[in-house]
Amino acid sequence: MSVARYATSQNAAATPREIELRAFRFVNGLLAAAGDDTRGRAVALERTHRLWSMLLGDLLSPGNALPAELKGRLVSLGLWAQRESMARMDDQASLEPLMALHRDMIAGLEAQTGAPVPAPDIAPRAFVASTA
Repeated sequence: MSVARYATSQNAAATPREIELRAFRFVNGLLAAAGDDTRGRAVALERTHRLWSMLLGDLLSPGNALPAELKGRLVSLGLWAQRESMARMDDQASLEPLMALHRDMIAGLEAQTGAPVPAPDIAPRAFVASTA
């Protein structure tokens, strides 16, 4: 079974919150592993930017049912994360602020589910297609 097909089947059985948790864990893993590797850093930052682009698209869609105040705060965080991702492409400053934000998002999502969701061995579907 191909990785993409496996990822699709895993995501089909997951709740939206579980998929979001996987995505945040995935990009944090990439950010943490990047170290001094310029290509790895660029990939990690691009994936981070892409994750927040998807989240912002959902947050700003007319069908999003989150309370307006929460949406506003999440949009603000998302815009900051995108700016930070782009800024870190041009320098070697720490990626820790982005990873800290993602850890906070993971904690918040886990609190919603009532229990920690185990981290899978695969990346969320949105990230699999362009990982190569």
